[in-house]
Formats: sequence, C-alpha cells, structure tokens
Amino acid sequence: MDHETRAADRVTTAVVMADGVATRYRRCGAGPTVVVLGAELVVDALARSYRVIRPAVPPHLSDTIAGERARWLSGVFDGIGIDVAVVVTTPILADAVALFAEGAPDRVKGVILAAGDPADLPAAVARLFG
Repeated sequence: MDHETRAADRVTTAVVMADGVATRYRRCGAGPTVVVLGAELVVDALARSYRVIRPAVPPHLSDTIAGERARWLSGVFDGIGIDVAVVVTTPILADAVALFAEGAPDRVKGVILAAGDPADLPAAVARLFG
C-alpha cells in the first residue's frame, strides 16, 4: 500500500460545536481540504488526494432556511479550523453553501454539486485548487 492509500484509509470521527449545534464529522485523507455535505459516495474518491471533512448535517437543519444552514456551515469551518476548502454538496444544501461562499469568498475555493460519477470529482477539485 502506498502513502496516499494509507492516508485515505485513516478515518477519524470527532464532534465540533457549529452555531450552537453539536456536529459529528468524519475526517480522512491528506492534502488540501474538501468539505463534503451529504454526498457520502464521493468521500473515498476524494480522500486519495485530499483531506476530506464530512460533517453530519443535523436533521433539524434540513427543514430550516438557507441562512441558518449557512451559519451552521460557517460554524463547522470555524470549529474545525478550516481556512479554505472546496465544498462538494448535494442539491438540498446548495443554497446554504452558496450563501456561505458569498459571505466568505476567501474561505471557499469553489463549490461542486455532487452529481454523476464520483471518480470524476478529484479532477474537478484539482481544477479549483489550481
């Protein structure tokens, strides 16, 4: 097994307070940071080249307005200490990610809507990190 594969296989789980909400997250891989929201199937493909953070979106946030979800996402970034990241999201959270990115453009390198083949994502992320 090479170094990249071993780093991708190491998964840690922790809890962070994000906008007053205890939020469990998984971290795996190494390299520039990619935050994955809701798109579980893309984690393995990305963790070979990137540090992947996948917070569990609290169930009550799925029914809230985008601004509340954006504040929660800001709290995730702050609580974990993420300076800048690419965010991969599902359509249900895209509005909140867009609001967060608009309010903190220096922290969001780009946003990718998770659709299609997960194997295509590493190349898309690489273009954003340029």
